[in-house]
Amino acid sequence: MLFLPVAQVVSPWQFEHPEILWSSIIGFVLLILLVLRVPIPFLSVPHYRKTLDERAVRIKTNKQQVDTAIGEVRDLRNDYAARLTRIEEEARQRIDAAVREADAARAEIIAEAEQTAHAIRRRSEEEIARERTRQRILFRQQLVKTALDSAEEAIQEHTNEAVQHRLIGDFIGQAAGGAPAQSPTRRGS
Repeated sequence: MLFLPVAQVVSPWQFEHPEILWSSIIGFVLLILLVLRVPIPFLSVPHYRKTLDERAVRIKTNKQQVDTAIGEVRDLRNDYAARLTRIEEEARQRIDAAVREADAARAEIIAEAEQTAHAIRRRSEEEIARERTRQRILFRQQLVKTALDSAEEAIQEHTNEAVQHRLIGDFIGQAAGGAPAQSPTRRGS
């Protein structure tokens, strides 16, 4: 076997040309600095940082707009709910007022009908009383007329010349202050 001398043993960590290593490290550091510091579109961190900051601002603005819109929608919904509540309350009040008004109108109509019925009843009673009085008067007139007709008929039947002379004689006797004379017997009695 062949052994190499110890001084010639190459370590894996040893570079043959360290200048290349240093130039690579310096180039890499410069590249990192260039990427981190200089705003090169689509290659550098400042470009992406600026883009991300703009995006964060847009997101924040959009979120504020969405929150504002949600707040406006919530306020609008609450406003509509309050309006609906007021409308329902007004409708209930109007219905209650209409019911009260209808009850009042009903009571007024009933009272008016009762007054009308009372007035009609009173007029009817008055008319019945007038008619009763008129019928009584007519009845009395007919009764008197019938009595007079009957009396006249009776007088005409029972009156003759002898009764007439006797009545005249009685009248003259009474007028002279004397007692009535005896009447002859009446015919037909």
